[in-house]
Amino acid sequence: MIKSSRAFSIDGRSFSFEVPIESALPIGAYVQLTAENGREFLGQVLDERVGQATGAGFDDWVQGRGNLLAELEGSGSVALDGSAAFGAAQLHPADSHMVAAHLDASLGSGVGLELGTVQGSPGVPARLHARGFGRHTFLCGQSGSGKTYTLGILLERLLLDTDITIVVADPNSDFVNIATMRPAAETGLDRATYGEVAARYGDVASRIHVFGGEASPNRLSVRFGRLTPEQQTKVLGIDPIADPEIYNAFVRTVAGLHEGDYGIGDVIRATRASFADDQRRLGLRIENLGVEQLSVWAGDADPMGKVLPDDARMIVLDLGALGSDRESNIAAAALLGHLWAQRHEREPTIIVIDEAHNVCPQQPTGPNQELATEHLIRIAGEGRKFGLYLLLATQRPDKVHPNVVSQCDNVILMKVNSAADIASLSQTFSYAPEALVAQAAGFGLGEGFAAGKIAPDPLLFRSGRRLTFEGGSDVPSTWATRSGP
Repeated sequence: MIKSSRAFSIDGRSFSFEVPIESALPIGAYVQLTAENGREFLGQVLDERVGQATGAGFDDWVQGRGNLLAELEGSGSVALDGSAAFGAAQLHPADSHMVAAHLDASLGSGVGLELGTVQGSPGVPARLHARGFGRHTFLCGQSGSGKTYTLGILLERLLLDTDITIVVADPNSDFVNIATMRPAAETGLDRATYGEVAARYGDVASRIHVFGGEASPNRLSVRFGRLTPEQQTKVLGIDPIADPEIYNAFVRTVAGLHEGDYGIGDVIRATRASFADDQRRLGLRIENLGVEQLSVWAGDADPMGKVLPDDARMIVLDLGALGSDRESNIAAAALLGHLWAQRHEREPTIIVIDEAHNVCPQQPTGPNQELATEHLIRIAGEGRKFGLYLLLATQRPDKVHPNVVSQCDNVILMKVNSAADIASLSQTFSYAPEALVAQAAGFGLGEGFAAGKIAPDPLLFRSGRRLTFEGGSDVPSTWATRSGP
């Protein structure tokens, strides 16, 4: 018990407290409150400030507030009914068993995705509610915060503990090895547990499909004729208003090709075979732009969408293996356009966009990036009713299009130094306590908090160990080591 602590609740849902400064409680900490009438409650500290005491025999105090989470009865707890108001209570740090029981009870019959451990509660698993990912999620952390590593843990748990399909746009090749488990010693699991997990993950891994560059067994490629008419013209830089003659020539040219099976080379050959001046100018335009030389085209091989099996659990598009940002933008826009076109199949799918500021920026820099952004805005606004759920990850929250970010009902926040970013995040995700958002500047590697539909209350976590190997890596810093005597 904290000596001389005082707490009260006037609404039966929240509480205010005052404690000596030397007994200050971390923001986000779980506490036990014992009222004078003997009733006991579990609460969470959400805000604090330091001031001068008005009594109680000490000069400096910490005053704060928090939410009541449950009433404790015997070895269990019951939901609050609004009758929990009290005028005086003593404050205790909640023990780990109490916190674990509360978090387990919050899951109900749902699945918990173990991300790591709860900060301040040793040994208590930090589990996110799987059903919460039926809403859009925003994961943010600066470079070096452990964001990508933590995202890898989350994807592993979604694969192991749910049946949902996952599609990953992977610009830095970070998830190309997600089908390969680490040795037991690197996972922190005992031999028996590792064997059980490896058996389950082996089944999942057989349904993970990674599409990469030209040297990859599964090549990331699209067929020009399978793109939407809108994207075809954006690839060629043709606008129906600004370029009416060339646009009309394009429409006439592709009308004579076999639907869906033609490539960009077929379009060029058709323009060369024409005697119409506008069609020949169209062909010259395509050649001058160098569109045919882009490595993203399927050529004579089957395009990615045609070879994908129906039972795939995860599809990873290794955008980093493509030769240019232009090709990455074409592939990303094609993927999002395909998912939106198939929305009426209502297949629950989590769409993971890593480095989201490069796919849906506030100010797109090219027609295909603009199209990808439009698709994501549409999915953010309407995708949930079709089973399309976004999981956006970025180190530059200020650069992601606001019409996408504002639709996210979940946030996972890791270390963020920028005061401007912290202020913006606090305003955007108003359901996350402002004081917790402000603490992001002090998070260490792998530390963060989750709020929204994925957590019963704002959940401070420390990431655990990954089961699989990371793909991308930083440039070695051997240049900074001493090379001589």
